Amino acid sequence: MNQKKEWEKYQIKVSETLSEFGFATQIEEVIEGARGRHEVDVTARIRYAGVDQLWIVECKKWKRAVPKERILAFASIIDDVGADRGLIFAEGGFQAGAVRASRNSSITLTNLTDFVNNSASELASIKVSDLARRIAKLENKFHSIWNLDAAERNRVNSRYIGPESFGLKEPIAVKACLSVLKDSLEAASFNRWPVPYRPLDQAEDYSNGLIDVKNWDGLLFIAEKTLETCDRIYDHMIGHGISDIRWQDLQPPELTDLLAAIRNMPTD
Repeated sequence: MNQKKEWEKYQIKVSETLSEFGFATQIEEVIEGARGRHEVDVTARIRYAGVDQLWIVECKKWKRAVPKERILAFASIIDDVGADRGLIFAEGGFQAGAVRASRNSSITLTNLTDFVNNSASELASIKVSDLARRIAKLENKFHSIWNLDAAERNRVNSRYIGPESFGLKEPIAVKACLSVLKDSLEAASFNRWPVPYRPLDQAEDYSNGLIDVKNWDGLLFIAEKTLETCDRIYDHMIGHGISDIRWQDLQPPELTDLLAAIRNMPTD
């Protein structure tokens, strides 16, 4: 039986590590790009937050640091195959030029230990991108109400059942909640914990309505459920169904229960 070389063992270890985080992996897969075929050390696929992702991986079991030229060549492969992200695993580190070349790109330079430690943030970044896109889409929907003719705008606003702001029956409070949520996701992306969350029923209380969220699991859960609620409020506004409903009935019960538990926590 042939003994596996060190670089082959390294590929297998990288593949196994990615698999442990839910990726479907394949070693030395040949991918057809727009300009040619590429054999990739490891491919990693995952559906996360409703988004299909392809990550391609290079494994460098080198004693020397990876140079800038390798990063630039890898970037061209990412572009050619349309991968969402590229990772280079290297236990020997990276030259300064390589680090500079990877900045503001979709390439992550890492090693096995660092990837395991930072994987939660890597995966959360996929979800954040999806949530940011959904927030922007929903903000545009609410803004577009102002482009309706006066009669239709009045009809739509008359069906608004969300929390009022300054006594106005308009989705001002919803838009304020979405704005805070967008800022919180951005702050969390830069590891600025805790981040603020403004529940819909506290949208007017600017002095006392914020809740501190301290980790990714909590923030992603709250963001997802809040967007579900805001989507339902908007759908109710433009629909022609029953009007006898409260916005709280549109909020997922899991979020309602969580907020109630937070508010009932004893304070020091």
